[in-house]
Amino acid sequence: MFFSPQGDGPVESVGGDQEGVVIRLDRRTLEEIHAHAKSTYPEECCGLLIASSGSKDVVDSVKMRNAFSGPKHDRYHIDPLELFKADREAARRGLTIAGIYHSHPDYPATLSKFDIEHSFPWYSYVVVSVPKGEAGETRSWLPSEDRDSVAEEAIEIRDGMAEDKGVSQRA
Repeated sequence: MFFSPQGDGPVESVGGDQEGVVIRLDRRTLEEIHAHAKSTYPEECCGLLIASSGSKDVVDSVKMRNAFSGPKHDRYHIDPLELFKADREAARRGLTIAGIYHSHPDYPATLSKFDIEHSFPWYSYVVVSVPKGEAGETRSWLPSEDRDSVAEEAIEIRDGMAEDKGVSQRA
């Protein structure tokens, strides 16, 4: 399903979600992302999804400071220098940044027009809805190259994936 930046409603369906497009998270990482989202409520949280190089197998997450200078209940900003440092640390560990996560306090787990316009098409965007301070629905999105639409990406939750790969959680 694709969502237009002119609104959060679906604008076209291409046989459902893109077949074969999936991001894999271990349960512990998902729980840490949810805890981060709850702890920053009613402001948006943000962080990075760290994966095995060349894959969407997320083995770690890194909390980032929401550096947005205005009200943070509906915006986040990751400091570019902090993103660069996290990218270098991931590379040092033989890993890569596969995506960005953030929360939507009292709003659905979709990308807003602002989110789409400020996205990078090579990242997955995991969004956690946080109604009344509790982590709710979690969905992942892939922006198009021109940032004109997004496709929903399936999230596969695995038990113990990070431990199986010998990677420690730091989020």
